[in-house]
Amino acid sequence: MTYSIVKNTSRNVVLHMSATNTNIVMLGNNSVSNVAVAGVTDAITGCTIKQLWYSADSGGGSNGWRITRDAIVVWDTDSSGWIDFAGNGCALNVGRTAANVTFTRTGTHSHGTLMVEFQKEYAAGGTPSDSDY
Repeated sequence: MTYSIVKNTSRNVVLHMSATNTNIVMLGNNSVSNVAVAGVTDAITGCTIKQLWYSADSGGGSNGWRITRDAIVVWDTDSSGWIDFAGNGCALNVGRTAANVTFTRTGTHSHGTLMVEFQKEYAAGGTPSDSDY
């Protein structure tokens, strides 16, 4: 497995990626989505990125991470850093398309980690009414 779930509630999910490329199914219910919470009947319909923590070898060339959704580049990182999109008032919307969110290592070196905090969105908005969180 190339990712692990650090935190998963009905509202937010924090994922940790290793150096390999990863596809995450965000949308749908818990039989489809990699991050839906069991027992929550509302399906995830969209997501935004609240925060990114990233690192990558800074050797020769440009090394970082590329985040895409449906072949559209959402964000490119450089070698290492932290970005608090939500804390600065503008969470990064990665859309409501059915495509997976894809994380790809870029550059000439293969070492690196990425941690992403997503805000889940539901058709009715907010947190599902049957949530325990």
